[in-house]
Formats: sequence, C-alpha cells, structure tokens
Amino acid sequence: MKPLTVLGIYREQIFSPGKIVDDAAIMDATVEELSRLGWEVRTLRAESISTLAPRSEKVLSMAQSDRVLNILHDWNRQGSTVINTVSSVRNCYRKPLTHLLSKAGICVPPNRVVTLKDAKEKISLRSSERLWLKRGDVHAMEPGDVTSVTSREELDQAMQHFFDKKIRDILIQEHVRGPVVKFYGVGQGEGAYFKAYLAANGEELTSRSDRLGAVARQAARAVGLQVYGGDAVLTDKNGPVLIDLNDWPSFSRCCRSAAGNIAAYVAAKFQCDRDMTSSFQS
Repeated sequence: MKPLTVLGIYREQIFSPGKIVDDAAIMDATVEELSRLGWEVRTLRAESISTLAPRSEKVLSMAQSDRVLNILHDWNRQGSTVINTVSSVRNCYRKPLTHLLSKAGICVPPNRVVTLKDAKEKISLRSSERLWLKRGDVHAMEPGDVTSVTSREELDQAMQHFFDKKIRDILIQEHVRGPVVKFYGVGQGEGAYFKAYLAANGEELTSRSDRLGAVARQAARAVGLQVYGGDAVLTDKNGPVLIDLNDWPSFSRCCRSAAGNIAAYVAAKFQCDRDMTSSFQS
C-alpha cells in the first residue's frame, strides 16, 4: 500500500491581511501533528500552484482565490479529497454566506447587499446609529474593506474606499450591542472541538458557550465547513448573534490544541476515504 500522503496549501497572502504569520502557523502546526500520526506531508504556497501541478489525492487547503479553487475543484472531480471543500469556501463569500445563514434560521444582524452605485441612496443614518459596511464579495483584504460608520462624513469616506478599489457590491449590516466573541471549531457534530474567547481581552469563554457552540456548528453545517471560525455577539435577548463565519481561520488563540484536533479529524477522514477506495479496488 502506498504511503499516507497529504498536500497542505497555505492561504494566499493577499487574503491574510495582518495574519500572514498566524495563518502559516496553524498550517505548520497541523502538518507537524499529521507527521506524528504517520502521514507524509508536503506544503505549497497557493500562489505557486498551477493547472500543470500534479494532482494530490488528499489536500488541506486554506486557499481562497478563484484561480486556486478552480484547480482544486478539478482535482476533486478527479477523486481528490479537499478540506475545506471548494464549495464550502465559496459559500463563505458574502452573498452566499448571508443567504445560507438566514435560510438555516441562524440569528444574524439585519443586513442587505446593495450595489455601490445605489448604496448612498439606500443607506439611512439615524442619530446615534452605527452601521457596518463590508465588501460584498470576499472577506476583508485590506483596511477599509470592513468599517463602521455613524455619520454622513464617515459614510462618504467608506464609499470612496469601495469606489477606489472597484468593489461593486457592499453588505450593509446593522450594529448589534453586546460583547463580541471570537470562536473556532473543527467538525460539525456534538462534542466536536470548539473554543470561544472574548474579543476585547482574550478571556476564554468556552465552558460558558454551549449555546454559541451549537449555533456555530449549525452555521458550519449550513455552509459545509469542517474547519472554521467566526465572530458572534452575545445578547441577553436573542442569545448569540452570528456576525461572521470564516473558512479555516488562524486559530491564533488556540493554535496548538486546534492543530492536534484538525490533524486527528482530517486523518480519520482521509483514512476512511482510503479504506473505502481500497475495498472497492479489492
């Protein structure tokens, strides 16, 4: 039987604003843990992958660009197993994510996607109100891609940024009052790995976040993610309100424990696929 091998793909640096080192660290730590489990792992930068690259049967990918996702999609059609799946990564783009979370009945802030052309006419700022404006395609790639506004002057500045960057659509999201929590997860079932931390000071809230954990897993299932993270606001009235969901975050607050759990999860998944393939061929 061939050696157990895996390809790890680092995220494109353009999609890691301020997180290049942290994003690389979680892949490095996961690779190290997989090696301890007996897997042979090689890694590549997403920027270096081309259509001429040899296909890998087992892939761990943090890539987010259409170019690389198209390559991985072709690999998957030829039999490769990719975690996270290409479809789940694309589901994290703003428009499909907003639709899928709402369809799944997950509590999210009131929001809508509008074209930049229509934004000024459709955005109404009331006194003491705060709105969040986010680029309507992918997650933030640079400062200004996600910003809050409370005045017409701030709105004009935000609109100018989107115009300069040729961003066609923006997500308008109402502000939700309450403490913001960063969460991280691996797997979608009960008892799966989950960590939660208060964004303001890094205090761990995992033991007090059963309800948030359930919401996060529900969101991961709705989108199809297996390795994920996000942000939520804890409210007294509505419970956790999900404000964002990401494919394969940096796990910067829990890198070591997350890496061990990611490695164990994907090793079991890959081994199961391998055993099934072997049984079909025997």
